[in-house]
Amino acid sequence: MPRLLPLFCVAALLAVLSPPGALAQGEGAAPVETAAQGESEFPAWYAVRRSTDRGEIERFLDRFPEGHFAPAARARLAEIARPDETAPGIAAADGDPEASPLVRACDARAADPRDPTLPQGAGGVPDAALDALAALEACDAARAAFPGHGRTAYNQGRAELARGAPAEAEARFLAAQARGHVLAGFALGQLYQQDESFGRSPIEALELIVNAAYAGLVPAQTAMGLAYGSGTGVNTNPAEAALWYQRAAEQGDPVAMFELGWAFENGLGVPFDPAEAALWYGRGAKAGNLLSMNNLGWLHAQGLGVERDPEQAVALYRAAAQGGLAIAMGNLGWMLENGIGTAQDLAGAAAWYRRAAAQDEPQSMLNLGNLYLTGNGVVRDATKALDWFEKARAAGRVEALSYIGEVYERSPELRDPVRAAETYLSALRAGDAWVTRRAASEWERETARAMQEALAELGLYTGPIDAIMGAGSRAAMQALLAQGPEG
Repeated sequence: MPRLLPLFCVAALLAVLSPPGALAQGEGAAPVETAAQGESEFPAWYAVRRSTDRGEIERFLDRFPEGHFAPAARARLAEIARPDETAPGIAAADGDPEASPLVRACDARAADPRDPTLPQGAGGVPDAALDALAALEACDAARAAFPGHGRTAYNQGRAELARGAPAEAEARFLAAQARGHVLAGFALGQLYQQDESFGRSPIEALELIVNAAYAGLVPAQTAMGLAYGSGTGVNTNPAEAALWYQRAAEQGDPVAMFELGWAFENGLGVPFDPAEAALWYGRGAKAGNLLSMNNLGWLHAQGLGVERDPEQAVALYRAAAQGGLAIAMGNLGWMLENGIGTAQDLAGAAAWYRRAAAQDEPQSMLNLGNLYLTGNGVVRDATKALDWFEKARAAGRVEALSYIGEVYERSPELRDPVRAAETYLSALRAGDAWVTRRAASEWERETARAMQEALAELGLYTGPIDAIMGAGSRAAMQALLAQGPEG
């Protein structure tokens, strides 16, 4: 089953799973200037990173003026020096900010749904729904009244990011972090990873994410699992990844639910257990995770860990597809094309393949191209078929070469036996064995003849050039396949 990167890790989150004070330099971690410096700088920075004493920060900078954490130390120094930001002519309000209509209005326009400091019942605003200007208007007023309120500063940062102002967002996140807002530290880590213009090292970003995870922030714990699972910034350790996924999933994180289900489905760091995978996919699907819907649908389609139920598979694929997941669109198209769990609908299949292909889903490109080649559900068009096969090839699908070969072998408009044979040879060199499995009766004679001639020129075929792809021809193709890309 094809797998997409979870949405959470589109930005290729980095994380380190060593506890604070014991940051390990795993494979792929950023190098330090010297081993001795790397070993002494981190404990020194960890000891003062939250200090409000300017002298402590300055002494750290005296010791490590060009160290990895020097930019973070200077930012901390600037934060200590910066007085609370109060708008001119407006006095800071007295009382509890959580009870203020100004803070509530800011939350209503810019609060992060993942923020653990949100009042009970407050839902937050997803990134895609955030109105930057309206959010800034509300949150600037709240911040003027309550300059020390961390969540309001963090909300300002979210609004600044939404309006395309990362430098302003950084300043707001730093202010929120200085006031103990854990999610702001995590956001800073992500910001530094995604935007190299800040000049922050990978280790600086790592520390922010590690601190957030150990402080109990659930999305950061999921990020740690992703790092261990992918070996990003640390040595790959599927068992540790599964532990962090379990921790975050049990606290309700939908991405962690999907990742834990994937671990059980594939035996990654945990026993192979499709039933347990289905359980976590089910929880993720109920929480709205589209990948969980898709993978649970696949388990129902195969009867793995759950009773085989093609109709339920179609329903889950459809829900994920309607939510915008390209791989689910392709899976739904396949069920419609073949009439599995639903009535056959070739035109509907083509429509879903087209939507998935528009999102660069390569299997749907192949499937849509095949419909154009055969004229099923669409008007037959060999040129469009070839175009989709070429796009799939550009997207990395090796088997697209065999599809392209079929266009040149079978299409009346584009028929070219020599080119078909050359394309099949390229497919074999790339590792696609499909042509070796074809029966002799399936070959168009001129293409078969051109194939035998090409194999003979390579010294792999010594039999007659008779257009009969028998045992000798198959052995020659298998020999070329075995040579690999260098053959």
